[in-house]
Amino acid sequence: MQNLSVKEYNKEKIMFKLSQLLDYDNILIQCHNHPDPDTIASAFGVYHYLKRAGKSPRIVYSGFEPIKKRNVELMVEWFNIPVEHVQNADKVPPPDLLVCMDCQYGEGNIAKIKAPKVAVIDHHLKVTDFELGVIQSNLGSCSTLVWTLLKAEDFDFALCKDVPASLYYGLLTDTNNFSEINHPVDKDMRDALVAYCDRGIVRRLCNCNLTLEELEIAGVALLRNIADSKHGVAIFKAEQCDPNILGFISDIALQVDSVELCVVYSLWESSARLSARSCSREVMAAEYIEYLTDGVGSGGGHRDKAGGFIQKTEIDALGMSISEYVNFKTEEYFNSYDTINASDYDIDLTVLPRYSKKPITKGFVVSTDLFEENTPIMVRTLEQDSEIKASPERYFIVGVQGEVRPITAEKFRTYYKECESVDVFYPYEPTVKNQITGEIKVLKPYLRYCVPVSESPIYARELTRNTKVFTDWNPTGYAYGEPGDFLAVKCDDVKDVYIIKDYIFRQTYNLL
Repeated sequence: MQNLSVKEYNKEKIMFKLSQLLDYDNILIQCHNHPDPDTIASAFGVYHYLKRAGKSPRIVYSGFEPIKKRNVELMVEWFNIPVEHVQNADKVPPPDLLVCMDCQYGEGNIAKIKAPKVAVIDHHLKVTDFELGVIQSNLGSCSTLVWTLLKAEDFDFALCKDVPASLYYGLLTDTNNFSEINHPVDKDMRDALVAYCDRGIVRRLCNCNLTLEELEIAGVALLRNIADSKHGVAIFKAEQCDPNILGFISDIALQVDSVELCVVYSLWESSARLSARSCSREVMAAEYIEYLTDGVGSGGGHRDKAGGFIQKTEIDALGMSISEYVNFKTEEYFNSYDTINASDYDIDLTVLPRYSKKPITKGFVVSTDLFEENTPIMVRTLEQDSEIKASPERYFIVGVQGEVRPITAEKFRTYYKECESVDVFYPYEPTVKNQITGEIKVLKPYLRYCVPVSESPIYARELTRNTKVFTDWNPTGYAYGEPGDFLAVKCDDVKDVYIIKDYIFRQTYNLL
């Protein structure tokens, strides 16, 4: 697509449609382990579409045990959802097509069922590659995404009111009773499907999230905590319970004024299950859980919420209890990195070597060439996701590896000049997303090219520790550097502090 115009490039895009699933006969729809209402409702919507098309799909999930959470049990019963629990996913006969709902194939929250073809329908950030499917991470629920896909196929919701009612409940639960709805499509679905719902059933489902036994488990767990006021952390131990109850406990714990990060765990025969919540600027819940489970289990999630598990055999081999391990790794995590705020960073520049840019052609794009002025957009870079508003004064420089760095128009004119187009291959194709509509654009078709007009010197030092840098262009999110990467400071602007990956730095800078 290198020689396509922007218009031709956009024509090449193929929007995923549910009708593409009809090319397969033996179809298995898989929810994530320990399913919640959103993954079940999403699977149910796709199931009914396939059934009406003459297919015979199945809905399955795996995990340690069948659904036990009362509201999910009642949802499945009242909406007549044929969902099956499979204990050993590796023994499931391979279907022609596996459809992963509200999750992504190969991730830690979904058991791996072998299949020659996999489709993904999800609303979380993309973490795995796939050929078939769609991800809309700006939506509040996967149910919303399925609703849009069903509408595109002229699906008649009136023929089975259980489908719209379940999708409505899926959105409700995934957005904390609609309090976290931001996207207009979520609002559209909420308003469109409420007419299909029995208010009494929805009210009953909303008020049966806990059994008395689970309420006692939550209460005891909240009394049984280890607090670290220095880092704003609280660690809670709960008795065996549904993983959703762990999330309920962590949601409550995070409301405590002195808690910015919490983790709740429960012990099972072969593992410990974890649920984390964060409102700390310096800690993403997913990053923290991945640190706890690295090498001993699996985990992941979002900036604010995450979950995972730890294999008991791995911890036993370390000579620790699960409790000792979680406490130890939490303390180790906070000691594993440094934090730098570019706005108030004070560094002795006299001891740092200076480097100049090599005369390498780079790409650039003006943000308003992508979206209208003042549109909130998110640019995905190798180091971090940066959120800004489109402006004729905000450019993006794209480096040799596809790395992106925001730059002001004034600095661009100071350091670069436009040049003739070149044929450039980027190992990573950077993208920009419209935060309102969710539209994602690949930068390459919009790129013009430039070369440095001066050495544009920087001070730089190699990192010896993990480092989080809050840059001047994204003070609410951090760029993450590892030992071997470089911390750079502009010679003519000491507040312009940022991370350069090791392999990029050595490819693009010379020592002065």
